[in-house]
Amino acid sequence: MNVLTNLTLHNKIFLYKFLSLLTFFILISSCAPSKRFTEYKETKIEDYKNEVRVLLGDSARELKIDSDVYLISENERLALIKAGNKILVEPINQILFIKLGTKNFNSKVYYLESVNDSLIKVNNKKYRGRIKLINIDKELKMINQLSLEDYIKGVMTKEMPVGKGLENYEALKAFAITARTYALNKIFKSTTYYDLLPDVRDQVYGGADAEHPLSNMAVDETKDLILLYNGKPAIVFYHSTCAGFTENSVNVFTNDDIEYLRSIRDGDTPFCSVSPNFNWKEVLPEKTFIKRLYDAKLIKSSDYFIEKFNIKSRFPSGRINELEITLKNGEGLSTISIFGNQIRSIIKNQSGNGILKSNNFTIELTAERNVEIIGKGYGHGVGLCQWGAIGQSRLGKSYKEILSHYFPGTEIKKLND
Repeated sequence: MNVLTNLTLHNKIFLYKFLSLLTFFILISSCAPSKRFTEYKETKIEDYKNEVRVLLGDSARELKIDSDVYLISENERLALIKAGNKILVEPINQILFIKLGTKNFNSKVYYLESVNDSLIKVNNKKYRGRIKLINIDKELKMINQLSLEDYIKGVMTKEMPVGKGLENYEALKAFAITARTYALNKIFKSTTYYDLLPDVRDQVYGGADAEHPLSNMAVDETKDLILLYNGKPAIVFYHSTCAGFTENSVNVFTNDDIEYLRSIRDGDTPFCSVSPNFNWKEVLPEKTFIKRLYDAKLIKSSDYFIEKFNIKSRFPSGRINELEITLKNGEGLSTISIFGNQIRSIIKNQSGNGILKSNNFTIELTAERNVEIIGKGYGHGVGLCQWGAIGQSRLGKSYKEILSHYFPGTEIKKLND
């Protein structure tokens, strides 16, 4: 029997609406980001549309528009904003209210698109692609949506020195492929409204202002090239200076031992010996060092003195696995340990505004009650050594040889080839 025949017209309408909403939520659930990640795990990357979403950060409520752009919402051009104008943006509930001169607009999402397909300039910074304005948790978020290749161009000089002439060129090409592979992994694992952050939490991104003709050429020459392992995008990491040996990823980032991310020797004479951070030294007053242990909640107060340091173990690369510190106060002696890459973020550099360059060092307490740290290298040590790549480039090695050295067993293929 058709149950609808016994319902009033009002109840029928209500039931139809309910069923429509239920269908809608089922469809929404089936299109959730987790499905996108599942497709990546099955290596179904052929549907990738070559778009990257970079979160530019929380923005001021007043945006200075420095180039002619269209203000767009729901595929409708709301206004032409001429260069030199400002817009006021107010996030309220889930809506963005925009004031442009005497005009007012309200919508959930807006886009700023170039009038003549050139660069967009907002708040004195230039970007390719378009800018998305969205209200997230009652905060204005700016997201740069652009092609993968244009994104890599905005990363290159922020992460790698261009060098003089063509001396670093093969290293730049190797890095472009590494950065592209890293970005692609993030894109396919994205479960939120953006894919990548613009700083060291992902890759430092400077927009079109960061571009350089030589690094752009390296990106163009390696267009769509990524690193694969067993047919899937390789997991890649990179760092500044390995100082002779790279690090095994399982000691820093991964639970599994990844074959192509194991520790390797960086040449008989380390290729990265050209790095300005191959050797370094930090000196911290004892009180400063103690305070950093206290700030890390490793000790209950700052009322301690250092008795001695003991490097209990090192990884085969030379980096410290466990640093033991014996302290004393009025109650006697006590011992604490710091492990692996955590050492860098706890001890920090001399000024305290950055982490320690590496955890490959010797450490001692001087007669003047200073902590003297003499170290080698810069970064976590996993994957591509950037200055090692530069050293190889200057020795005439190709980008293929460089990538094979740091990611042995991987292969270079075109995206969607």
